[in-house]
Amino acid sequence: MVLSKNVPNIHIFSTRAGDVAVRPDLNCYLLLPGMPTSPCAELRPLHPSVRGGKHYFSSRWHDSVYVITGNKFTEAQDLSVGSSREARKLHPSCCGGQHYFAVTGGFVIILSQGTSTAVKDLATGKPVPGLYPGHQWSEEKVGSIRSYLYWHLWDNFSGSFFTLHPNILSFLPGGLGLAKGPAFGAWKLLTALHNYSDIPVTKSHRLFRMVGCAKEKLADVGHGWTATLPDSPEPGGILVALAKAQFALPSQYGGMGLDTEQEEWEEAREEEKTLEVALQPSEVAYTWQYQLGLGKEAILFCRGIQVTSSSEPPHEVPLPPSS
Repeated sequence: MVLSKNVPNIHIFSTRAGDVAVRPDLNCYLLLPGMPTSPCAELRPLHPSVRGGKHYFSSRWHDSVYVITGNKFTEAQDLSVGSSREARKLHPSCCGGQHYFAVTGGFVIILSQGTSTAVKDLATGKPVPGLYPGHQWSEEKVGSIRSYLYWHLWDNFSGSFFTLHPNILSFLPGGLGLAKGPAFGAWKLLTALHNYSDIPVTKSHRLFRMVGCAKEKLADVGHGWTATLPDSPEPGGILVALAKAQFALPSQYGGMGLDTEQEEWEEAREEEKTLEVALQPSEVAYTWQYQLGLGKEAILFCRGIQVTSSSEPPHEVPLPPSS
């Protein structure tokens, strides 16, 4: 999985309604009946009043989900409905945390690896002595890129990890590459135009190519997602956003490091294009199209094409880097 410093923060926590995975960059979240192995999830929108948060957290012991933005926090009983009360300022002792946890009797804040504090209220900063026995959980667990299921922050780690269902894994940064296979980019040969004569000629020919996104190749990713609310995001649109994000990731996380925002992401369709090619005697013109895919399946058929005199595919990549 992708380290949090390389992607927008993704937030996974429990609530009384179920387990939640928030993608603030996509303005939506999944509500899960039971993590980490359930294949079913409800895709819900983030209400505008709770978008853009730096930290989202809750627990089964709290009525609200807490959203921190800057030096303020707000509460929401339902992230799709919006804030349930006005935003309040964080107490100075609660600002700048790396991780926030809602636990029985208050909150635990990891300020830095090996440093933590426990408070009764985020607005007053009233300490709760003894709420958080300060052993090395923060150093050993927060510093890890893997996750495990825990009931209490002070529980000793058993060493047992759970495997997320592919439908849930795909919602997380880098998860699409793990579920379907790493991203690839390749030039596909469309036509080879020959001049068999002994004089230069200019040939005009019709070229048929696919342009757009093969969305049916992504349909199985969100198979267990439902969208029942009137303003729920359309799953197909979220899948496209996830694919764009996957292609933008570095190769070590299953991506290509490419920016595909300017490409055509509508449903793939066949387009006709007329080309005129000047050929010398016995010369061959090869026409190529660049495609991006996941695993072994082409997903995105790029609009640009190249004509070469070699049967070897072009070396350059026709897309800008993602960063």
